[in-house]
Amino acid sequence: MKLLVEDITKELNNILIVRGQTGIGAFMGTWMSREFEPEIGKAYYCELSLPEIRGEQMSIKRYQDMPTYTDIDINGMVTFKGICHAVEESSMVVSFSYDWIEAFEFSGVDLRMYDTVKFSLRKEEIGIYPYDVVKEEI
Repeated sequence: MKLLVEDITKELNNILIVRGQTGIGAFMGTWMSREFEPEIGKAYYCELSLPEIRGEQMSIKRYQDMPTYTDIDINGMVTFKGICHAVEESSMVVSFSYDWIEAFEFSGVDLRMYDTVKFSLRKEEIGIYPYDVVKEEI
């Protein structure tokens, strides 16, 4: 995914919480890189680390290709909504946009390909691992 950094907050133990925008909405998580220091106004290509999503955390719409998005609520919970493109035992692959696909574990729910899934996580549960700075186009 591509993340444009809008705000950086240093919390206890020098943990950096980054807030910004993706192609589908607002986003927040814990900056995990020592190689890249986040800078306000810069965009980064990132991968995420997400915990296992339990069935009670997830709402599912069967085979409904609904708009994908991310959002942050007043308590700092990040809501994800995407389309499931692969299910294998306890793993799913969800696309959030054309350039953002995530794979993660789930449990306690009957999940199928092409289901629309929606779940929320605390910012501390979302690890952001940048791997490159977005280069400006000439």
